[in-house]
Amino acid sequence: MSGTQEEVAVPRLSVGERDRRYRLVRERMDREGLDVLILPANVSRWEQMMADSRYITTIGGFGTETLTIFPRDGEVTAYVFNRAVFWKAAQGWVADVRDGRNHWADNAIERLGECATRPRRIGISGLAGLIRAPDGIVPWTTVERIKKAFPNAEFVDATRLIQETRAVKSAEEVALMRRSASIIEAMVARMIEVARPGVRERDIYGAMVHTLLTNDGEQPSMLIFGTGLNVGHGQFVPTSRVLQRGDLLVNEIEARYAGYSAQAVAPASVGPASDAYLDLFRVAHEAFEAVRAVMTPGTPLGTLMDVYTGTIERAGRGRYRWAHPIMHARGLGDESPALLGDDDLERFRRVELQEGMTFIVKPRARGADGLSAQIGDTVVVTPGGGERLGKRALSLAVIG
Repeated sequence: MSGTQEEVAVPRLSVGERDRRYRLVRERMDREGLDVLILPANVSRWEQMMADSRYITTIGGFGTETLTIFPRDGEVTAYVFNRAVFWKAAQGWVADVRDGRNHWADNAIERLGECATRPRRIGISGLAGLIRAPDGIVPWTTVERIKKAFPNAEFVDATRLIQETRAVKSAEEVALMRRSASIIEAMVARMIEVARPGVRERDIYGAMVHTLLTNDGEQPSMLIFGTGLNVGHGQFVPTSRVLQRGDLLVNEIEARYAGYSAQAVAPASVGPASDAYLDLFRVAHEAFEAVRAVMTPGTPLGTLMDVYTGTIERAGRGRYRWAHPIMHARGLGDESPALLGDDDLERFRRVELQEGMTFIVKPRARGADGLSAQIGDTVVVTPGGGERLGKRALSLAVIG
């Protein structure tokens, strides 16, 4: 590709959205006395761990690694492994895109050294406290080398600063989430179309990924999928198991679009499901609607958990148990807050919902024999309650 290549045809966000984000982040930096942020390159967990860098640059997808240096004043710089020319043409937010060759410490030292005033207080996101990576995602060697290069600077963990900024989505971000939800529903429709007795799990999975890509989604995107008699959870790896009559198809489906991922849980059965499973499904659906109804600004997450557990108890007439997780924030990557387990409930119980937060709500009802049913869709917090981003009927699909 030449240095004068024309604009690349990929999804883009507006410059107004960039300016909104930069203003919010810099206001937080000003309050906390930070001169510059280092946002790490890390593509783990389907690129969910690189959300901070992508939030500032829009650069990412298909395994692109991006390190971002974000000063409180001055030009933003993005380092990619290579092919910086492509990313200069593929987005309109950051003019200074450089080939970094994965020398992230050298890249950060180079850019920090170019600052007109040597930074005195440097924030690094991803040091600790992420929902899916509590121990952090930044290599120790990288941090030590940067600290050695700037011995008079103070280094602080900026994970919470940028995660809290990302938590409330703008109208433009919610629109991207809706597009993701529409791709997911196309994948669900394709799953139902392809799944028949005699078809392999791997072939169904492949058809769904094909649908993701032809509808402008991007890889990597999380797709958990499994089949079997009375199966409750899918796997991360599709197998060559052949579908049989009486099987359940279970899943957790994401579809990244411009980096944003809604999520859905859309089970199906090959032939009629058992009465026991249908009753569990009914209870899970009632819990979904009950939780969604109280997802209004100002409601504490602990209240949502109480509604969830109470609905399972009431709708199941005391015969069923609930299970974690009930919900976790969705968006550009590893989002906060979340209710994945008891530790999260303790940590976030008093956190209040804000308009524009987006969550996957996916309650599960479990019987004494271990049989369970789960249903889920992505929901945005509004004054009238949680609004579904998906449009499909929340019913069990019966194949054949």
